[in-house]
Amino acid sequence: MSQKVEAFERLMELREEMAVAVQEVEGIMRQEFKHEYHNAEAYWIAHIKSALGDMGYPTYSTTFHGALESMEEEVYEGEEEEDFFE
Repeated sequence: MSQKVEAFERLMELREEMAVAVQEVEGIMRQEFKHEYHNAEAYWIAHIKSALGDMGYPTYSTTFHGALESMEEEVYEGEEEEDFFE
């Protein structure tokens, strides 16, 4: 496995970890800090989810998920490809 493939796969893992973490934060805030949750959901949680991409928030700019989709072809060029996005 090339260094580029390893780096790409680590980016995929990190994006997933970030998505799980923001969902955990959202759950904790919803349960324990309801008075702050609605503001957080409308602002910074939405910003994080939008930036990560593919989390139910529409966006017209580049997202982490979109960047990974764009990099996938380059990363696996000449390698046996495993398509993560199908």
